[in-house]
Amino acid sequence: MTIVLSEGDVESLIDMKGAVSSVEEAFRRQGMGEVSNLMRTRSRGTNSVLNVMHAMLPYLGRGGLKAYLSSRSGSKFALLLFDTNDSRLLAVMGADTLGRFRTGAATGVATKYLYGRPSGTLALFGSGRQALTQVLAVSEVMSLEEVRVWSPTPEHRSAFARSLKTHGFNSNSFDSPGAAIKGAEVAAAITSSKQPFLTDKMLEHVMHLSIAGGNVPDHAEITAAGIRAFRTVAVDDIAQARIEYGDLIQAAKEGVFLWEDAVELGAYVAGRRKPEAKTLFKSGGAAFEDVAVASMIYDRAVKSPKPYPRVELA
Repeated sequence: MTIVLSEGDVESLIDMKGAVSSVEEAFRRQGMGEVSNLMRTRSRGTNSVLNVMHAMLPYLGRGGLKAYLSSRSGSKFALLLFDTNDSRLLAVMGADTLGRFRTGAATGVATKYLYGRPSGTLALFGSGRQALTQVLAVSEVMSLEEVRVWSPTPEHRSAFARSLKTHGFNSNSFDSPGAAIKGAEVAAAITSSKQPFLTDKMLEHVMHLSIAGGNVPDHAEITAAGIRAFRTVAVDDIAQARIEYGDLIQAAKEGVFLWEDAVELGAYVAGRRKPEAKTLFKSGGAAFEDVAVASMIYDRAVKSPKPYPRVELA
């Protein structure tokens, strides 16, 4: 029987500690060559785009596929989780909340292995639906002395900074990216910006930056000169990065970044590489992260006393 989990069910079963742990192990296995990941593919309609991505995680005995359709009415997400040993479809679940947690978790894992210090100040660029999970994930791997928030709309950044206080964070909003990043050792960007707003001068004193806001080649959050300022450049998936990650694509076109210098984060998590000097992590979301978090959610649902709906599909 296949378990069916709504977005509400997923929200009740997931937490950031579990998401970070699941994504960390997935990256470790990536670094050991034990993950099979297929980058996102897109089918375009007149007013919509269907996105599909899938991965196999042999260490869990699970494989999965995430699909989401984006249109003028918004985006809807679903994930199918399979048992790779007997081909059973274990679960169908909403994947919007799941995706926000896994994106944040990847930032948390990158911060842990590329920054690696117990405390610091976080500059956060963006105050939308994925901003909170960025902060929660980073707070799982280090103590946050302050969260300094900037986003383009004053009302949004002020409201988000206030909301962070209800989660126990010392948070403040600022009128510009340069003001927000002042005094921060760690930064994370999760915006929909088409034009880069982070410059090399702004990033002079930042030791680690995670950028996760775009997965299309003509969008960027950091300038090419800003990319050049980082000696260590890590990504979640190299093949996907070459096609989708505008920050790096544009820097490569300008001749200030070589793709040969980019390393998948899993190599650092598995201990096969060591970060050097200033570190950058660019993520666009990889299917193996989704499957790892979905597997955790499924296991929790199976153990839960709540009778989640089950259907026979074959």
